[in-house]
Amino acid sequence: MLVITNRKINKSNFINGVGDHNAFGDEPNVKGPNETRIAHAEKVNGKWQVRLMSEPSKITANNIPSRKAFNELRDKLRHSGKNCVFFVHGFNQSFEKNLEKAYKMQQVHNVEVVAFSWPSNPGGFKTKEYRVAKRNAVASVGALDATLEKFGSYLKEPFNKEALESCNVKISFMTYSLGNYLFQNYVNNASYEEETRIFHNVILCQADVDNAGHAHWVDQIESGKKVYITINENDWVLKWSDVNFQKDRLGRSAKHLNASNALYFDFTDGPGVGKTHGVFYQPTNDVVKSFFTRVLNGERGEFTQGLVFDSRMNAFRFE
Repeated sequence: MLVITNRKINKSNFINGVGDHNAFGDEPNVKGPNETRIAHAEKVNGKWQVRLMSEPSKITANNIPSRKAFNELRDKLRHSGKNCVFFVHGFNQSFEKNLEKAYKMQQVHNVEVVAFSWPSNPGGFKTKEYRVAKRNAVASVGALDATLEKFGSYLKEPFNKEALESCNVKISFMTYSLGNYLFQNYVNNASYEEETRIFHNVILCQADVDNAGHAHWVDQIESGKKVYITINENDWVLKWSDVNFQKDRLGRSAKHLNASNALYFDFTDGPGVGKTHGVFYQPTNDVVKSFFTRVLNGERGEFTQGLVFDSRMNAFRFE
């Protein structure tokens, strides 16, 4: 998988350009959160090999590492026939945890993942660290913006008949947990210029953002097809966030579901769902798995068998 990160590199971890699961740390790049590196991560015999594909680069309109990496990804997708997911992780994720979640997504849903890895693990699952992670999320908006801008432009090249005829790949975008706070700040930022239109689906998975007023920014999201929002009212991680910090979390509240731009999916009380936060990769039931397989592959989640639309809630629920 490709990994784009504004985390601090652990240079001593690399030998001849190859590191492991400790290749990047839990702090922002020392030269600022807009400086990124790009790497190729592969699991070999149960261990991560992280191959550095670029030196640090301050992202500008004409400069993001590396065009070659994105071209290779585009060609790989074209030949494998797999669909692709651009994945923004949540709070308390080390570099290794991010790799493992992305890898699990690839295995469970048969997709290729591009991981945007930001410094969300400043010391543990505590209130002080959570606040630091939120500041790091806001500081990472510029890196995400320029990454998506260049990601889109590189995938569109070359623009000719042969390329168009061979391009059957669907690319979707998923933000998970506190990654949605990063995305919310991006959408609300003047730098957002519909870069997400390149994605078939946009999935806001178990969003650790305020439910109140969420329609104001969700309705600004551009996608090629659909915007999906998932909910579990018993989500234990979002319950912790509720209790310690703020208002009802979007991913844990089945009320005021009023964004005209989104479809809501409430998995609360579904078989095996329980208090699960990681609904896209942890085993719950076949309906939830089928939903994520569909939307991550650019298909319509509302056609998932076993779910019906509840007009009173404005959400799809279990039959």
